Amino acid sequence: MTTQKQNWSAGSTAPSITAAERERRAKSVHSSRQSQRIEGGDISPFAQALSQQYIEGKLTTDEMRELILQHYGVTVK
Repeated sequence: MTTQKQNWSAGSTAPSITAAERERRAKSVHSSRQSQRIEGGDISPFAQALSQQYIEGKLTTDEMRELILQHYGVTVK
């Protein structure tokens, strides 16, 4: 498992986003991470890097999901 921060935006379908959308995304990621911490967990460095790419508008949520599933070898039918 790699912990390097990578840029997955090449070929991304993520549209460019406004400052307001970036702020909304940042709040959403922060809220999700806080929820994980309340439950005694945290997100992996890999997921943290993807989350930052999402906040910056370089990934969509669908792309994040697909990359996480691929990274952990999960197949969804």
